[in-house]
Amino acid sequence: MEITKETFAIRTPEYVRFQYVLAGLGSRATAFLLDTAIRFLFILCILFTAILVSEWLPALIPMDLFRKFSKTWIMALGVLAYGVIDLGYFLFFEALWSGQTPGKRQQRLRVIKSNGEPIGWLESSIRNILRAVDILLGFYPVGLIVMFLSKSNQRLGDYAAGTVVIVERRRKVPESRTRLRPSVNLKYPEIQSHVTQLKAQQYQVLRSFLERREAMDEAHRRQIARVLVRQLMEHWKTRPRFEVSNEVFLEEVVMLYEQTKRTV
Repeated sequence: MEITKETFAIRTPEYVRFQYVLAGLGSRATAFLLDTAIRFLFILCILFTAILVSEWLPALIPMDLFRKFSKTWIMALGVLAYGVIDLGYFLFFEALWSGQTPGKRQQRLRVIKSNGEPIGWLESSIRNILRAVDILLGFYPVGLIVMFLSKSNQRLGDYAAGTVVIVERRRKVPESRTRLRPSVNLKYPEIQSHVTQLKAQQYQVLRSFLERREAMDEAHRRQIARVLVRQLMEHWKTRPRFEVSNEVFLEEVVMLYEQTKRTV
């Protein structure tokens, strides 16, 4: 693993080197402010709904009981909504969007594991539960200090979860070059019997490569495709018997996996 203040690089067991640009304080703060605004709107909607419901309660329950519990009920619901949204917002989006929230997506940031793999529910839970420590004494003073001293811009939650926040580098390329080929005339139809063995995490890795390959140099791109194909062959306990390129093979694997999931 190679880390500087601006980049983060890892080397796989196959000696494939991946380099990422670390997200800075400015972009992370902007993403957090955007997410905070969205969370605030969610909480306002819930509180507004609670107030509307409280206006209808007198017609459903006795007036004396309503007067006794209505304000307490609304306050409790407000506190519960704040707690669920404050923690659940980041946990839900980062786990389901492969390390992104709406704010991070707008800023083109993503949370990944320190080994380069996508984060899951466990990593998202750890880093967001510890957000309460980062925010002690005000607006992220502990988190900002730790990030400033960290070589990889990690806060306490990132250290505990083993994650880093990176900048996604994207290039505008013609859509026809990034779109997968239609599901006809497979050049390697035998893979259909193996696709059911493909795990969701493996699919995410293959899909991510196919979507980002245009941003890679040709040699790096071919090397990664070759490694991914070899890993699939080892997982399926078979040998490659195809004459098409590695990338075409991966395209067909991803395409068939998506078709299988849609029909289940």
